[in-house]
Amino acid sequence: MDEKKKVDLLSELIQVKSVNGDEKDVAKILKRELDDAGISNEILPFGDNRANLVATLGQGHPVLAASGHMDVVEADKENWDTDPFELVEKDEMYYGRGVTDMKAGLAALVIAMIELKEAGTPLKGTIKLLATSGEEVGQLGAEKLTKEGFTKDIDALLIAEPSGYRCVYANKGELNVTIDSKGQAAHSSMPKAGVNAVEHLLHVLNTIESKVKEATDGVANEILGETVFNIDVIHGGNQINAIPAFAQAQVNMRTLSEFPNDKLEEIFKEVITDYNEQTDAQIDYSVTMNTIPITGKRDSSLVELIQKVGKPYVQNQNMSAEEIKAAENSAKLMGMKFSSKEILTMGMSAGTDGSKFLIDQPNGFDYAMFGPGNDTMHKDNESLAKSMYFDFIEIFKQLFTEYLS
Repeated sequence: MDEKKKVDLLSELIQVKSVNGDEKDVAKILKRELDDAGISNEILPFGDNRANLVATLGQGHPVLAASGHMDVVEADKENWDTDPFELVEKDEMYYGRGVTDMKAGLAALVIAMIELKEAGTPLKGTIKLLATSGEEVGQLGAEKLTKEGFTKDIDALLIAEPSGYRCVYANKGELNVTIDSKGQAAHSSMPKAGVNAVEHLLHVLNTIESKVKEATDGVANEILGETVFNIDVIHGGNQINAIPAFAQAQVNMRTLSEFPNDKLEEIFKEVITDYNEQTDAQIDYSVTMNTIPITGKRDSSLVELIQKVGKPYVQNQNMSAEEIKAAENSAKLMGMKFSSKEILTMGMSAGTDGSKFLIDQPNGFDYAMFGPGNDTMHKDNESLAKSMYFDFIEIFKQLFTEYLS
């Protein structure tokens, strides 16, 4: 596949507005390319224009699963310098929603498989591509593939989420909770005639946050650090002179096995139950995402091979002192490390579909998160260095070949 076709494929994927939906349209594009290359694959539809895709190259064991998700997060077009659903190249950078998280990684996996097939590269084992839907909210696609048995035979798992030239072998779990507060509307001049849903919600949130931080204080994982608690979304009220009858908040937590999700959920349950009993509030909660932390092996064969294969590409960046400093600052904000000389290994807070794929073997599996990207995931003007996209195509080809040699 020539360079133009590689860019065209990425561009076509970016144009699909797969904002937690319509992933089937992405799967159709991938299937077309895989079909043309003669690689066995199938689309597995579910829901409203949603689907997973599974493709295999080679046969027998070991089976190296390579995965990427097809959905992206929403983009506010007004805050972008370019159309978020158009791949734009400027100053050796690509811009577009999903270019980092994670359509470039997914495209690189597919292109690597196609080029190995075209070259007739012998493989002593199988590459199994698992392209998923709904990773950003609930990891629905990965959960379905796991329940349907597509991960039963895998010996190693590579997820091409954006790590840049770093290798992640451990990820925190995630617990998302939505809290609903129901009150009674009234004129703001007569607050006792109503029940203020916003005030009750704020009181509960404050108590929950305090109790979570108190309970998790001093509880840490050697690789992953501490529990993270964020109040990310809050809605309530509709005008200044009316007591609000409804309010809602959404809380996101990044979790550890040392303080598991069920213990965190118990805090929500206890606080809300007590508060409802002691006040006129009607507060309830629901869990919208619940994934476990996973920890691979730092010295696994996959991780060590990634370090070996990736090292020349790291060193070939020829970064200036100013660029290295900027990269170090960016990595620090992400809770990661940076090196311009080698592929560092680490854990990170962000989760992956690995939490669903490895639900029955979360510790010690041959697992790595390694793919093209930077710290612009979910941000306005999401970007990716052009050179990194092409680097990872070559890295994945070499990685697949050597792992299955």
